[in-house]
Amino acid sequence: MKNLHRLVFVLTATLMAGAALAQGNEPQISGIDISGSWYNAGGNGGDGMPILAEYGGMPLNESARLYALAWSPARMTVRQQQCAAYDPSRQLHGGGNYRFWDERDPVTQRLIAIRIYGQITEAQRTIWMDGRPHPPAYAKHTWLGFSTGRYEGNVLTVYTTHLKRAWLRSNGVPQSDQTTLVEHFVRHGDRITYMTVLTDPVNLTEPYVRSTNQLRSVRQPEAWLYACDDGEQDVGRRDDEIPSYLFGQNPYLREYADKNRIPLAASLGGAETMYPEYITKVKTVADAEAMARTRPSTDGPPITSRAVDPEPHDGEIHAWAVQGNVHLLIGAGGNIAVQVGENGALVVDTGTDKLADKVVAAIKKLVGDKPIQYIVNTSFRPEHTGGNATVHEAGSDPSLLGSFFSAGAQSFSDAGVGATIIAHNNVLNRMSAPTGQLAPTPSGGWPSDTFLQGRRRKYYNDEAVEVFWAPNAVTDGDSYVHFRRSDVIVTGDLFTTTQYPVIDIKNGGSVHGLLDALNAILDKTVYKHEEEGGTLIIPGHGRICDEYEVGEYRDMIAIIRDRVQAMINQGATVEQVKGARLTADFDSRYGAVTGPWTTDMFVEAVYTSLKQGRPKAGATK
Repeated sequence: MKNLHRLVFVLTATLMAGAALAQGNEPQISGIDISGSWYNAGGNGGDGMPILAEYGGMPLNESARLYALAWSPARMTVRQQQCAAYDPSRQLHGGGNYRFWDERDPVTQRLIAIRIYGQITEAQRTIWMDGRPHPPAYAKHTWLGFSTGRYEGNVLTVYTTHLKRAWLRSNGVPQSDQTTLVEHFVRHGDRITYMTVLTDPVNLTEPYVRSTNQLRSVRQPEAWLYACDDGEQDVGRRDDEIPSYLFGQNPYLREYADKNRIPLAASLGGAETMYPEYITKVKTVADAEAMARTRPSTDGPPITSRAVDPEPHDGEIHAWAVQGNVHLLIGAGGNIAVQVGENGALVVDTGTDKLADKVVAAIKKLVGDKPIQYIVNTSFRPEHTGGNATVHEAGSDPSLLGSFFSAGAQSFSDAGVGATIIAHNNVLNRMSAPTGQLAPTPSGGWPSDTFLQGRRRKYYNDEAVEVFWAPNAVTDGDSYVHFRRSDVIVTGDLFTTTQYPVIDIKNGGSVHGLLDALNAILDKTVYKHEEEGGTLIIPGHGRICDEYEVGEYRDMIAIIRDRVQAMINQGATVEQVKGARLTADFDSRYGAVTGPWTTDMFVEAVYTSLKQGRPKAGATK
């Protein structure tokens, strides 16, 4: 059986490689017709409404097991979880009605795509059949991902990337945003065998293989909609109060095992529970050994992120249209947002100084002969301000020329000559120095238009632009920018997809202020459908997102904060807290042991922040 499973994996991996890599411009091969209405007829792929701590037969690693054991069903009452949709495998392995149809070129009748509509969550999916490539790693992820298909004899094989973080099972078993999915559709008359091979380097030790049968509907179903809208399900609970269980304290740990009279170890999952020989092995597993698996292990090497770095490192600046008037420039060390229109360009952050000339060239390619008029800095850090001087010199601010800022007692020497740099006053404080002292950065890159509290606002390129201060978050000078008509928020380092947040205690940062900032951002987002789309997010580092990812990031920080606070309440030292591996269920996605910001540094920052208490509003260090 084990060898058979491995053979299936090898064959599937071969098909996946073909689906992913061999989609050229060769003549299209006709394949099976799966058009029509279908419904799930059962198999081993359905969720089956599992109860808590039922993970047998799943190749979970330690991170996924601990995540699931810490998950509380009350988590689903959090706004960002209430209407979350399904990934493709859960959609088609689950219940409800499905409709498949072809999209063809009206002239040549060449197959362009296969469309799928699923009743549950009103899922609308496209499987591209025209050989187009998958988007870059920094493009946004969706519930149904980006799918390309290919006929392999009588099999339709589909390869999917760019999936959101979702659930492998509805009892808290996570599926990461690094997941790739291979699907095989095999039709036998009015029956489709649907097989999926899901690979998740963050949560699984080997691919997870499932299959179900789909039956063709004799008549068109009438039920196709799935109404959902979020609301207050726990009135009075703070937005950053995220339900979860501390490690080793899940009150329902033994419920499934005791009910079915199986050893606890068998219910905790892992690749070994997938194979028949485990039946013999589990009889010798002591209960104490199983209980040890409900807490982070203290031996073995630290866990680091297994996620693909979404940022290109080829020495080039890559542009990507986000939404409305806003574009992403990525590759300069920190994400850059560029709003363009009839007035010119408003740039949020400028990257490091290394590729500043290429950043200017990329901006001018977007804006044409219009000026680079404004720069907004979300932070003082060099990966966001390093290119300030170069971008400033390449721009101009026509609104200042001929004003009292360019002549008279209130004027300053280069008013309007370069792009105006806007930031919170604490950014200027961190980048400059008192007269007679050596400043940490060149004066040509300092903000000249600063604000002290609340927000700074502009109406530019026919849309409102708001710059909001986030007091004592990552630092004491962080801001995020909302392009209201384009409906894009640029967060700076308040939110990233690549690492744990860099809470800079020495420069006024705190975990309290960071959670406040993330909640404030979520108060300004609106999803389009089923917790997807609508307001789009450009993080300080990483890929384009929407509110769901910001909510997930907020939840992670809040859960880790609560764990650290629980140990502080017990009198633990910072070394004891770091040794407890309180981030074990998130380390395979965000962890680091080397580089400028490590897991231990993050945990220590949370610990220090909690020991110091919430800063006074706008406190500066």
